[in-house]
Amino acid sequence: MLDVIYLDLAKAFDSVPHRRLLLKLKLYGVSGRFLSWIESFLLDRSQRVMVAGTGSVWASVLSGVPQGSVLGPVLFLCYINDMPETVSSFIYMYADDTKIGRAVSNIEDNRRLQADLDRVQEWSD
Repeated sequence: MLDVIYLDLAKAFDSVPHRRLLLKLKLYGVSGRFLSWIESFLLDRSQRVMVAGTGSVWASVLSGVPQGSVLGPVLFLCYINDMPETVSSFIYMYADDTKIGRAVSNIEDNRRLQADLDRVQEWSD
């Protein structure tokens, strides 16, 4: 029997830490002007809420990739690209949705699947 676990990363695009994403991009070999361009795209952003024409105080944006941009989904995928390295089970990822599966026919298979879930939890922390 194949057991499949469906995961959905809550507020995934909003929770990507900018500095950690930039570090991962460096580890992938992104450098120079291109890295500087991405850095300026992510850092020193601010936001506020408008209600009936009245705005809140401006606040710094410390995480997240801009949604609605062409670059946002690509940066998100770069950020989560190493998740499959943490598991030994089958893993399928699409945007912020992930499936982890394994044929479970005995208690050891069950333990391996649980260990993979534990590793994904550690990765996400």
